[in-house]
Amino acid sequence: MGTFDFLKRWNSKPSIKKRLRKLLNSFNESFADKQYFQQSVEYNHQEEWELTIESLIELGINGTVQFTKEVWVELYQLANEIGLDEDANYCRKQIDLITSEIYEIDEVDKLGFTKSELEEYDKHVKFYYTNIVNSLILFTYNSRELALMASPFFNPMTELYEELEYAYIPVCFETVFRKKLIPIIYKQELLTFKTKVDQMPSEIWDWEYLEEHPSWINIRTDAEEILKKMGILHRVYDYSFTNIISSSGEVIKKKE
Repeated sequence: MGTFDFLKRWNSKPSIKKRLRKLLNSFNESFADKQYFQQSVEYNHQEEWELTIESLIELGINGTVQFTKEVWVELYQLANEIGLDEDANYCRKQIDLITSEIYEIDEVDKLGFTKSELEEYDKHVKFYYTNIVNSLILFTYNSRELALMASPFFNPMTELYEELEYAYIPVCFETVFRKKLIPIIYKQELLTFKTKVDQMPSEIWDWEYLEEHPSWINIRTDAEEILKKMGILHRVYDYSFTNIISSSGEVIKKKE
């Protein structure tokens, strides 16, 4: 099976494990040293979904940083899908509680987020900006440059796909423009780039096509042009916000 074979399932629903890993990665460094976070990472690696979700709920209850409505919604959906009725009901109550509180004091934007919720996202805008830039930089790399990034804990091929997905999470993507880290004039061009990547045939997501297939050549060219327009002249992947979860569940800070 080729390195990119898993990408052929883009249109299928992400696995429970992948969704939980994405949720864990979204916490960045805020909870990295917390007991329930570490337990969640370990349980997810062992594919103990129920224990992973329950540990995350405990983290939400006992953590020093409050979960956003978005996190509780994802936990509710996951708990509901695997039959954890009691946990799903608790998550539902947290969603209702947050909603009842914020609707009294805040207006909701076009994505369904209130001013107070958006202010929480604003705190991490540099992280979201770095995701966008990193995703473009990865798409400028040829196969040799991608291969040089590989390590036991860092798969550049996986990052090529996942970095783009994280960068374009709507509320995170919009935050970068709302806070003016990227001029609004580049927004549509970035959205068009994402659409082009999504439309690439699944069969060409493999090493053998990276160098010479017209679609990959066009994507590399587009990524280069967008970065140049944005005034970003370097092509160095920024590891500042990259935490790697090892096979043993250890959270490792990736170094350049």
